[in-house]
Amino acid sequence: MRHFSIALSALIIALILPSFVMSADTEEKLDPAALEFFEKKIRPVLIESCYECHSVDSRPVQGNLLLDNRAGTMKGGDSGPAIVVGKPDESLLVMALKYEGFEMPPKGKLPDEVIKDFEHWIRTGAVDPRKGQALATKPMIDFEKAKDFWAFKKPQKHEVPQVESDWIKTDIDKFVFAQLQSNNMQPSVAADRVTLIRRAYFDLIGLPPTPEQIGAFVNDPDEHAFEKVVQELLSSEHYGERWGRRWLDVARYGEDQAHTFKARKYPRGYFYRDWVVNAFNDDMPYDDFIKHQIAGDLLETPDQHLRIASLGLFALGPVYYAENVEKLKAQADEWDDRIDTLTRGVLGLTVSCARCHDHKYDPITMQDYYGLAGIFASTKYEERPIVSSEIVASRSNAEQKVKDQDLAINSFLISESRELRPLLVDEISSYVQAGWHWLNRKRTEKDEKKLTKEVTDKFGLSVTLVKRWANLLTSRNARILKQRPFLQDLYIYIDSLPKDKDHSADAAISDKIKELASQLQIAVQDLLGQRETLFAHFGDNLAFVRDSDRAQVEPGIIPLGNLFDDSNAVALDTALGSDKFKAIADANKLGIDRTAFGWGTTTNIAEGISFNFEHIGANDRKYGQITNDAWNNDGGGISTEGQAYAANGPRKEQGIGMHANALVTFDLAEIRRAGLLPEDQQFTFKVDRAGINDDAFGSNASGFVAVVISKPHKQKEVMDAILVGYVNGKKMEIDYSDFTYYFSGGIPDEMKANGEFVSYELTVPAEARYVTLITTGGYGPDDNSISSDHFVFSGARLEMKPLPEEAVADAGDEKPSDFTEADKVNATLLSLMFYDEGLLAIPPNEAESKLPEEPKVQLAELRKQREELQKQVDAISVPLAHSINEDGSRDVKIYLKGNPANQADVAPRAMPAIFTGGEKAPFESTGSGRLELASSVASADNPLTARVIVNRVWAGHFDKGLVGTLSNFGQLG
Repeated sequence: MRHFSIALSALIIALILPSFVMSADTEEKLDPAALEFFEKKIRPVLIESCYECHSVDSRPVQGNLLLDNRAGTMKGGDSGPAIVVGKPDESLLVMALKYEGFEMPPKGKLPDEVIKDFEHWIRTGAVDPRKGQALATKPMIDFEKAKDFWAFKKPQKHEVPQVESDWIKTDIDKFVFAQLQSNNMQPSVAADRVTLIRRAYFDLIGLPPTPEQIGAFVNDPDEHAFEKVVQELLSSEHYGERWGRRWLDVARYGEDQAHTFKARKYPRGYFYRDWVVNAFNDDMPYDDFIKHQIAGDLLETPDQHLRIASLGLFALGPVYYAENVEKLKAQADEWDDRIDTLTRGVLGLTVSCARCHDHKYDPITMQDYYGLAGIFASTKYEERPIVSSEIVASRSNAEQKVKDQDLAINSFLISESRELRPLLVDEISSYVQAGWHWLNRKRTEKDEKKLTKEVTDKFGLSVTLVKRWANLLTSRNARILKQRPFLQDLYIYIDSLPKDKDHSADAAISDKIKELASQLQIAVQDLLGQRETLFAHFGDNLAFVRDSDRAQVEPGIIPLGNLFDDSNAVALDTALGSDKFKAIADANKLGIDRTAFGWGTTTNIAEGISFNFEHIGANDRKYGQITNDAWNNDGGGISTEGQAYAANGPRKEQGIGMHANALVTFDLAEIRRAGLLPEDQQFTFKVDRAGINDDAFGSNASGFVAVVISKPHKQKEVMDAILVGYVNGKKMEIDYSDFTYYFSGGIPDEMKANGEFVSYELTVPAEARYVTLITTGGYGPDDNSISSDHFVFSGARLEMKPLPEEAVADAGDEKPSDFTEADKVNATLLSLMFYDEGLLAIPPNEAESKLPEEPKVQLAELRKQREELQKQVDAISVPLAHSINEDGSRDVKIYLKGNPANQADVAPRAMPAIFTGGEKAPFESTGSGRLELASSVASADNPLTARVIVNRVWAGHFDKGLVGTLSNFGQLG
């Protein structure tokens, strides 16, 4: 079929060529200037660099391509026409000269000037006076003739020969006896019973009989004694072990792939091995045996989990060059292994010979080969449970309880560590001394880790806080000194000391440091009673956040962009109090689960939740970050007034700026935890205006803004994660395929840069865990891909619903308004101590040793509960087998000469045409096609499957098959 399409293309080209392209018969009408150009610039190069391999004198003609006459050049070779007249960029000859895919001539690339000559020649009509004939097209496979070959004929029942002999016991014996007679031969003499039982034992279970077993058989007077022995052996577990090994050889079974460059170990490969052994022992029908190994997970029968291990046939295959830069070739090598294992092992055909060209001897085309490759391209390796979904769910639920308990412990430590901060005021003097000691010792001690441990052990203090105090003693400038006069005496004394000397052992200096440290401690102690009042007015982040980046915390409202400048260890109120302009979102920031850019079509919006955004134009374009109150870290602020404005302006609106093909997922559980909110705290998600920023107003920019609210799957197999999804303000239907969600139904029109926006007000139920914002660029022909990425979510926020009682109470508190500059200095000192990144803000993981007795008891009880929950997890075993799973529905293109860089037509997934009457019959499947493949291979109408296994069993018993080549029933078999 491929050769037909090439010939047809050549005919069409010939019919539609411009009038200046002449045939060889009208040489006298050729443009003289063009003819002279060909003779001077083109013909000499072809003779010198191409004729050796591509002329009628070449033996053989490489690629079936002749370049010594016009007809051959126009027709081309195996890869298609060598030139496309008028289009040098589409001409294979030019691509080869440029070493783009092909590399011709192979001895070295021609000079750029010569390549430009060929481009000019083709662009101006490819005038060529040379005469001669193209090579004859390779004949297509004659499937009608091929079906006459014995292997492709369905086995027929033959009439039993009419022969008589006492030697005959079954109809099979009659066939054997008839052949013996026709060759003037007689059956062998019957073996004695000792020999017979030994043969049976070695043949069926591979083990010798015991003397007792031999004696019992020899002395058994029953005329059916031998049949009883055979039945016992067939019922033995050793039967499956003996004969299962023969199949495992066919399946190239191994528990590692050390022969590949990137070896993948298969420590649980024995699950497949045991499944094979048990299948033999259970006398599983061979058609089921094959179906289970190809598509056992897709069969509509109960207890699917019992068949997962059977998929090891393909799962245990080699992984070729997994980190090799030639990824497409490595992938193709893996497909080839799966195809070869199946077709030689089950069908007895060398289908892999058609990877680079149609099979030389058997009726297998490249279309057939790549039709099978598409099935494996749509299949992925996956380790899957071999127990029921109920057990998996039970284990998952138990693990979730452990995770919840871990969160409870973490929340407890976070809460208690905050309560510890005022208690640590009494250790300020010790921290100053420890920080001073650490800084001095560091001048001579090169091992910082060792030094830190020695200092913190000596003083019994937090590692993190000691380093913060050490940093405080070294970080100072005029601005800091002005803001922190309470540290002036300490800084002046330190600056008076020689800086290149370790003073840690100087008692007098240490005493002075201790004295100054004690003064600082007393100052903080005296201010403790004013902490709440000062923080209520100045904010607890006064020492850490610039005035321009400080935000007023409104009760119950969480502007999501405000979280971009805070780590995930910061309290929610503290985080909302800082609003850094152009802060960038990433997974390390508070409440952010993940970000993604230019992911192509499909990505995980959260752990285990795969979403395909192809329907709203997602691709691999990516331009910038996700930014607070701006559309770009380098660009201007958000503006949604619906009128053009110059970029790079100041902060205008609160919100989130994103580029096309960008995604950010917020983790509501982390936000609840940071705010010490109840786990069932509900929210309303609001966006005042979402669309394309005003700086792109009037451009061709277009695209989509989407919102998805989701929760973790209760079970992997149950697609219940997506709660709601919106695109451009429209509520969407959500569907899924192969464990991947996508927007279905009518997709709204793209948003334009015309000042029109959409708003969102969505209820976020208590069960929700994630809110994901997605932007994708337009894909229309007039789109400006550079400006299609200025998307904004103005006023993006969560509002608590209902408002927590504590927030309501705080909102009603009267806040004093008369404060002095001295009050601000005092508030700065307290902020420096108590803010979440402050000098006394001990991290939760270091707080335990400082806890008072009652919290210690509570913590111990929480951990005891966790141990009990972990025991419940450990009691539920969910073993995983090396297996495969569906991975979309993909037809692949034919790789000409097996080269992934030179692709031709798409080959629909299907059985080779010889099995479907010589006509291609593509699988009508929304999945990989494995189920259809299994049905076709195991079908009673398949002429090879039964023959091949019968031949393998015969060879297993008699050392040689009826067909000598066990894996090749083709012409060369």
